[in-house]
Amino acid sequence: MNDILPKPTFSVALTKSVHYRANQLAKQQSNPKIAQQIYLAILAINAVNFYCQCMGIETYLSGNCSQNLAKSTPTDIADLLLKNIGTIKCLPVCSESQVVKIPAELKGNQIGYLVVQFNESLTEGTLLGFVKTVKTSELPLIQLGSLEDFLEEIETLMTLINLSQWFENIFEGGWQNFTAAFKPSAPQPAWRFMPKPRQVTPVSHNNRQGKDSESFPSQLGMRRSRVTGVKPIKLGTNQTDYVLDLVVSLTEIVEKKMDIEVQIHPRDRETLPLGLTLSIIDEAGQVFSERSARINSTILTKRFRGKLKEQFTLKLSLAEASFTENFAV
Repeated sequence: MNDILPKPTFSVALTKSVHYRANQLAKQQSNPKIAQQIYLAILAINAVNFYCQCMGIETYLSGNCSQNLAKSTPTDIADLLLKNIGTIKCLPVCSESQVVKIPAELKGNQIGYLVVQFNESLTEGTLLGFVKTVKTSELPLIQLGSLEDFLEEIETLMTLINLSQWFENIFEGGWQNFTAAFKPSAPQPAWRFMPKPRQVTPVSHNNRQGKDSESFPSQLGMRRSRVTGVKPIKLGTNQTDYVLDLVVSLTEIVEKKMDIEVQIHPRDRETLPLGLTLSIIDEAGQVFSERSARINSTILTKRFRGKLKEQFTLKLSLAEASFTENFAV
């Protein structure tokens, strides 16, 4: 019989300064129960922040701990922003707990959950493990994945696809030049000739809605070159596997800017699965645009403008399945 080895954990000392900051933020709440939840959430987020720093993962802790919490919830402030990646929810549990309560469904830019267990005196927090998605409101701690799972997920998310190299016919990470992938002698996909949207939206911190409501000059005569990459991906749910074609087209314009067009097509079906969601996440980890397939949708598309070296993340999600790709313009 094989013994089941315990998963490695990571313990963090919770200093007086951390407790002071947690107390200052908790006092902004008049409800004692919510104040206690916020107190523990701040301790958890500081423990996770320290762990991330030790692992070489850049974070934005100050953004979480300097906001006005008068209208915030404990789960809101439990989000720790990881630079160029997204956010991780930091869930606190007490020393005697055997389960962790899971808040509402993750948003598009959130990576998953890290659970931090405190000792009785709240002088130490131990990171127990990571879970990407949970369908229930509670999860037994024994079902948590390892911290190694978290690091592997971060490593995957930190892999950048350099879009500027596409103009030099350099494609990596499973991407192919569209022209080479679908030569005249090869079978052509049903979506070979795609309509082009007339409007684009800049990747801007001032436009969180991601609506194509802002038009830009066409700059006729100023466009230089265009290249398109394609990558087949598979999203597996409990019901079935969906094979999709992810298409990204780039058009160079002036002043080191680029028009970027993202399209999602079904490969072996006529329509996209209902509820398939396309999220565009900016380099600060915030959702810039999010769109979902409806009944009989044949395409999901988004067009926006990026600057040279600017980074963004594309995420596809369907039920418990998800796919994420990180890009640098």
